[in-house]
Amino acid sequence: MYKKEEDMFRISIQGTKGGVGKSTIALGLARELALNGREVLFIDRDLLGFASFLAGIREYGLLAKAVEGRGPLPLREIRMGRGTLTVLKLFGDGMRFKSDMAVIHADPALRAELEVTYREILGKRSYHFAVVDNLPLVTPSDDVVRHELEVFRAVYPSSQITRIFVSDSSRFCINDTMNYVRVVESSPDKVGFPGFFVINMIPPFRDQEEYLRVLREAKESLGTKGGVLIPFLEQLFQIKGGLESFPTVPQIRRMALNLENGTFEEFIN
Repeated sequence: MYKKEEDMFRISIQGTKGGVGKSTIALGLARELALNGREVLFIDRDLLGFASFLAGIREYGLLAKAVEGRGPLPLREIRMGRGTLTVLKLFGDGMRFKSDMAVIHADPALRAELEVTYREILGKRSYHFAVVDNLPLVTPSDDVVRHELEVFRAVYPSSQITRIFVSDSSRFCINDTMNYVRVVESSPDKVGFPGFFVINMIPPFRDQEEYLRVLREAKESLGTKGGVLIPFLEQLFQIKGGLESFPTVPQIRRMALNLENGTFEEFIN
């Protein structure tokens, strides 16, 4: 068991590039957990803010809002099944996050104000899960990771933390992602453990055995706890409405059930 019932579980979704389905998997996982009756916080730390857009958030992310000094709180609570999905747009305004970070670092008062606002959001509900959709190639040593995590752990000091790594089905991306896992998991600043290694968008009629070999290798050499194979699903590329139109993906549902129980199946396909 990797989770006690009373603990908050923070799930960080990571990948090496855009287009591998990282945001889609993060959002699908958060949705399934909420449908199962959990209080879920989705922290949108992706450049494009895909999840925030689907949640109907059109204003600046929290970082840009702090710099601009105006705008409503980029937060939306959505009732789902027996639970609630709360989406916080932290970034999502393109590459301006770099200049915004520089402004905040140069102004201690502004940084303190941002931290207070973030603490208030984190304490708004007693969340069971936090799902974090990340920028590509983030590491535990990056400022955007360390500073946010410091505030988060001040509010949830006993939170359990796991990382889910997402690759597409190309050999190049798989190799790149495995090297990325090595970098992340060897960082002296890492907190938590590697959970699932996910290979996404597997074409139809491909022999899954080659991908199962990758998942075995990831478990043996990288220390991941389980592996997930997700086929190419056309409906995931045709989401036109809000979160209500998000399709159910059986593999993501099983991942959610694993995380609720604090367990990791060796293979989900």
